[in-house]
Amino acid sequence: MTAKKTPAVAKATAKPASVKTKVPLKTTAKPKSAAPPKKATTAKNLLKLKPKKNPKNLDRLYIPGMTEGIDGYDAGIPAWLFAFGMTIQVDKNWNAKPGDVITVGKLINPTTVELLAIKKLEPGEETHNYYFFAADQKDLPDGPHALVYVVNYQGGSEYDISYALETYVKTDYPAGDDDDQIEPGHSGLHFSVSETTITPGNAHSIKVTVQPYKNLNPLDQIILHWGHVIITQQVAGVVNPTVINVTYQDIVDGGDSDHFQVWFEAIDIVGNVSTPGSASIFVKVALDTSRLDGPALVNAGPLGYVDLEVLDERPLELQMFTPSSIGLKDSIYDVTCRFYPPKGGVKEVHKFVPITTPGRPYSAFFDYLDVRAAAEGRIDTSFVLRRGTAPFEIYSKKTTAQVKGSIVRLEAPFIEGYPTDHIGDNPAHVIASIPYYPWRQSTDRISLILRYVRALNDVIVHIDTQVVGPSIPPGAPVRRVIERAQLQMFKGYSLELYYVISTGFTKARAIDLNESLRRVVTIS
Repeated sequence: MTAKKTPAVAKATAKPASVKTKVPLKTTAKPKSAAPPKKATTAKNLLKLKPKKNPKNLDRLYIPGMTEGIDGYDAGIPAWLFAFGMTIQVDKNWNAKPGDVITVGKLINPTTVELLAIKKLEPGEETHNYYFFAADQKDLPDGPHALVYVVNYQGGSEYDISYALETYVKTDYPAGDDDDQIEPGHSGLHFSVSETTITPGNAHSIKVTVQPYKNLNPLDQIILHWGHVIITQQVAGVVNPTVINVTYQDIVDGGDSDHFQVWFEAIDIVGNVSTPGSASIFVKVALDTSRLDGPALVNAGPLGYVDLEVLDERPLELQMFTPSSIGLKDSIYDVTCRFYPPKGGVKEVHKFVPITTPGRPYSAFFDYLDVRAAAEGRIDTSFVLRRGTAPFEIYSKKTTAQVKGSIVRLEAPFIEGYPTDHIGDNPAHVIASIPYYPWRQSTDRISLILRYVRALNDVIVHIDTQVVGPSIPPGAPVRRVIERAQLQMFKGYSLELYYVISTGFTKARAIDLNESLRRVVTIS
């Protein structure tokens, strides 16, 4: 979920409400043959406004989870936001009174709004700081929209309208659907690497060529994964292949390996990402001939893979071996294993294994839950042999592998002390617990959400957004207080409790990346 603009920022950057004139983004996507007909616009779903000489524009509305920083638009709406009904937030920035009518809609011209949702403030609701509405994809088809809200004071003809939130909706995914669920990677994503064996002699001229794909948009970006090195480049166009130069430093940073993974994913301007990414091409990188062989994956399955079924909930065993002339007694294997979930992020784990008897193999074990976090993603591992005599540090090559298994969704939060998910004792407050996820960073922003759809496009929502922060240790849950007043908004209802994360490691926006599973909690 993206950070919300403060009212001061919103006013400073506000533009007068106007009809949308931007040219829609071009795409090569073919029209969907079974697309439903566009909803007819009739007088019943149009709000006609009396022109005002000196209109007072209210602050823009806000869409939790929207993509910001899009050239020419205030917000982008990716497909995942529509999965359970998109939420629209209107901040109270007028002197609200019972009877005020809030209308949310699409601006057709300065005095005409096509209705999306409407709400009349009941007594007591004038004290709320926010009002929430819902919208479905049928209300907001792909393309540009100018979203506004109108407040008719106490239901009368006197009104004010907000500045328009210039929004671009895009719900098709780069490369479309994966038509082959058996073979690894997306069936519509194809690329090549100019050299599959990289040595000092050719390391300065490595190129990756990505072929055009279905639904390609000229503003799409290719995210190339060279091991843990990420290279991002805009596509060359809808016809020409995209050629990415992999620099010598990129190759050095990626490290040496006998079986090195290269793959890519495509992402559009609103954050829709190809699902899954491409299959991997394996290359051999041999820049430093002094490097030792990397760890062997003992119990993981075929070469180049970690199969979660083969692993069968056991720890992943990595085995190191060096001759007795190199791996001396009391030397230490400093083993690193990095786990990459499929949509971005990384968890890095170190294990230290001392050598007591030179010339024999030693093993390091990594928790199954860490491996499972990278299901449909990748891992890489290597070690540094730390010795008491020169050379004091000897580095290994990298061992990389794809992780086969079903993708891991974020676990649903829960209310501590209420195992049946029923809150009926009117507590002063409750504690919501957000489970730990292995790729969590202290800079992640987590939004805890309570949501109930009360009527058509009228929702009750409570959102608590905070950064994780450095004080919460790895493995510990994030805990949030929900006060009685917030709970009472949902009295008599069975609400949905979930959370949304926003991270700095990827621009991708997807339900299996950003949003947790939902828990139904009843308030009585």
